[in-house]
Amino acid sequence: MTGSWQTITLPSQLSPDIPFNGDVMLLLTDGSLFIHNSRGKEWLRFYPDPQQGYVGKDWSTIYIQSNMSHAREYFASGVLKDGRVFAIGGEEIDYKDGDSPLAEIFDPQTNSWSPLDKPSDFNYICGDCHGAVLSDGRVLLGGVKPDGTNKTAIWDPHNNKWTEAGIRSNKHNETNKNDAFNEESMVLLPGGRVLAPGVWNSKPYTAQVYDPSEDSWINCDAPPVQLPTQTINGTSWFEIGPTVLLPNGKVLVIGGTGNTAIFTPGPDVNDGKRWTIGPTFPVDASAFPLLPTLTAIDAPACLLPNGKVILMGGTTTQDENTKDIEYYSKNPVFLEYDPNSTLNVIPKLDIQPPNMPTKDDWTFCWFFLLLPTGQLLCSNLNSNTLWLYTPDPDSGSPNPLWKPANISVPTTMIQGHRYTVYGTQINGLSQAVFYGDDYGMATNYPIIRLTNPRTGDIHYVRSYNFSTMGVATGNTVPNNIQSCTVDIPHNFGIGHWNLTVIANGISSDDVAIKIVSFHN
Repeated sequence: MTGSWQTITLPSQLSPDIPFNGDVMLLLTDGSLFIHNSRGKEWLRFYPDPQQGYVGKDWSTIYIQSNMSHAREYFASGVLKDGRVFAIGGEEIDYKDGDSPLAEIFDPQTNSWSPLDKPSDFNYICGDCHGAVLSDGRVLLGGVKPDGTNKTAIWDPHNNKWTEAGIRSNKHNETNKNDAFNEESMVLLPGGRVLAPGVWNSKPYTAQVYDPSEDSWINCDAPPVQLPTQTINGTSWFEIGPTVLLPNGKVLVIGGTGNTAIFTPGPDVNDGKRWTIGPTFPVDASAFPLLPTLTAIDAPACLLPNGKVILMGGTTTQDENTKDIEYYSKNPVFLEYDPNSTLNVIPKLDIQPPNMPTKDDWTFCWFFLLLPTGQLLCSNLNSNTLWLYTPDPDSGSPNPLWKPANISVPTTMIQGHRYTVYGTQINGLSQAVFYGDDYGMATNYPIIRLTNPRTGDIHYVRSYNFSTMGVATGNTVPNNIQSCTVDIPHNFGIGHWNLTVIANGISSDDVAIKIVSFHN
């Protein structure tokens, strides 16, 4: 089925000397968008319009700006369980190439960035490093030092404690991560483990799973097809695509080679039953293809509420703008993977975005974000345009079993007070939004929407203090009940409202509440 595209214009200039092209986008826990200026230090924050949502304002003039201390590009990022945002590392720092170990953290309450004190012993977490927020709120980070270190780290944002990961079960106090973490992607699994398909290794077919409860990297079965690129046109080149957890609990691993594989998690990840071959990318029909199919050499992917995955593929091409010989996927097209399809090739999306950039357009230039509305927002680091994709309603709806449920809240709330929201599956079944080996823009946390039943106005209110950052946490009561804190602003409109909990664009049933004045 055919969806539809709309475009949104970002500010072209923040000042006469600062152009703005959006790259990584994050969904803050109050429903606002947080968009980074490509290669810059500037972030812009946009709030949806009560009537027209995320297309209802002139984003080019209405925004709140905050600046990091350092301009950076290709870094680890994500939203924490208290609602703050982290930015760690950077392959480019202050407009120069260089694997930076520097880190900063953003407080949405003060709309300001501050330096994050990161011990020098952990400077191997640098450059285009990658992080996954674990179920308990700590962050697993992979190092990408040029010496090929295979060290990983755990950062606890609550007390800013840093520890090396993967050494608890090793008698010699050394990591049991087999491969250098460089260019690897990660995905959080049900139960709290993390899958990392191997990239830099002596053989092309490896993968490991990190178990936080054991602080151990566990060897997996070998994938059945080559997923990372390792040699292109005679040049060593190590890259892979994003890794996506599906609602059925399986994982779509998108290779940089145009191959995909399906991983089925289980207690024993090395029992010979974990992998099956997935569909390939479409044939590369360009004049002189370097690889037989389109590829995703660093690329975004997003799990839509209907269970399908939007991803990108392009023609493998040498990037002539770099001093070294490097290969990426150029002239990208949008693809759509359906887990229920029996096709052995992932088809192109029926309708492509309008006015895509034509110069230096690579899959790594694109970034995705899943909105609370279930729409897909796309940015490109060469453009000040955003592209908003609305799936055709006839293309499928979320399975009712996927939605947040068993929602419990006070039926009367007072302006300026905070409350606890309870429910099952309020974090969703997946992190939903993925990239290659650096940026993180997961949306697996509850977004709280209040709708005025009389006017239809929609407002999002801040949620935080998530009891878990896990995925697919179950839907039984009381064992799987999770919670978050919600703030009702002091000036929020009094009267009757419908409260909805949203996880990855999937809404719970409405709960009728009444907001009363603080002075009552």
